[in-house]
Amino acid sequence: MRNIFIWTLLYYFRFFARIALILHKPKAIGITGSVGKSSARNVIYAILKDYFKVRMIKEGNSETGIPLGILGLSPGNYQLIDWMRVVILAPLRIFHLHNLEILIIEMGIDSPYPPKNMDYLLTIVKPDISVVLNAYPVHSEQFDAIVPNNVTGRERIALITKKIAEEKIKIITKAKPKIGIINENLASYNLRGCIGTKLTTFGESKKNDISYGSYDIDLNKSSFELIFPHLRSKKVNIEIKGYFLPKKYQEIISAGFLVGLSLDLDLEKIKKSLINNFFLPTGRSSIFAGINDSIIIDSSYNASRASLLTFIETASLLAKKEKRPFVVLMGDMRELGEETENEHKIVAEAIKKNADYFFCVSELTKKYVLPEIKNGRWFENSVELGRYLKTHLPYHSVVLVKGSQNTIFLEEAIKFILQDKKDEKKLCRQSEFWMKKKI
Repeated sequence: MRNIFIWTLLYYFRFFARIALILHKPKAIGITGSVGKSSARNVIYAILKDYFKVRMIKEGNSETGIPLGILGLSPGNYQLIDWMRVVILAPLRIFHLHNLEILIIEMGIDSPYPPKNMDYLLTIVKPDISVVLNAYPVHSEQFDAIVPNNVTGRERIALITKKIAEEKIKIITKAKPKIGIINENLASYNLRGCIGTKLTTFGESKKNDISYGSYDIDLNKSSFELIFPHLRSKKVNIEIKGYFLPKKYQEIISAGFLVGLSLDLDLEKIKKSLINNFFLPTGRSSIFAGINDSIIIDSSYNASRASLLTFIETASLLAKKEKRPFVVLMGDMRELGEETENEHKIVAEAIKKNADYFFCVSELTKKYVLPEIKNGRWFENSVELGRYLKTHLPYHSVVLVKGSQNTIFLEEAIKFILQDKKDEKKLCRQSEFWMKKKI
């Protein structure tokens, strides 16, 4: 009975979202990838907002989040009364996209099965421009069942990653958009049958439409160089201030440039709008001043092995460059299934190699990461960690904060070490809904 109710609700929201799309016909830009979807969404929005009537779906990239975003609705605190409200309002919101030219949509998949797979999301919306950033073993728990039990170790991780990649690139192979923008690491997958789709790629190789040049980071800015081999190897240098953006952001920024070029914007317009308009959601790469003359890198919104490794490497380089001790605050990585132990131990090696101090929260870090690291310390929850750091945070340190959200909420530890308490409102998950969940 519960499943019947859920599917009825999904079909209901999908029905009115599709009517809204048919009525107003905005150009849809769909973004998928294991890491960086929200950042790419914001990069593309920053690039386009000066030249088009553009909107991005800010909340939700799922089977419910996408149709509700199209209708401009939010379930608020996710209580029964909130769902009743959006059910009543859905038919009245079919005109929400009036006069809109472009709609930017994250399309996240957590499973190979509907409604949490790409096939189902494409029944809601088929993008005109599809962007595929990357594929890593994130949310891999749901893919365990389709991998043979006799496959283990690295081979298993590689096969799960392949299955995840194949699911994600359906945003091109099944949607058949006019423009397909894809990481070179995934372009080797079977993209045949995309007749009518213009494919463009980004990556390290000079064979791509965009390749990567130099990169640098300091306490004030992140600097990227992009090379355009097909435009007489023209180079564009971008400096983004106020955020800690690892080198991996090259792929996110590159995808944004390719979207802009596909809409006939020139490089200077793209660069100018990106620099002027760029911002990120809370809990993703924000920089705050901390107590004891520390610098806090707040990436507390979520965590995966791939993102942790790149953040640890880059933050360590920054700490060495600035001659500061490097502190890692870590929470569990969740929804990894049979790869849970291995993924945590890979991250443990990076922490052991790079960090001067290590503090962690929740059971998986205690079980798999802490034993690998000398002088690490575990705390039962983020508030206990924050209270300890309030009096023990190493002076003049660079502090990286990263962990999955489910029951961990590392942003609550950050509150204890902020230099300016007004910055608390800039942390993630501070709404009434989330604060009630944290009690």
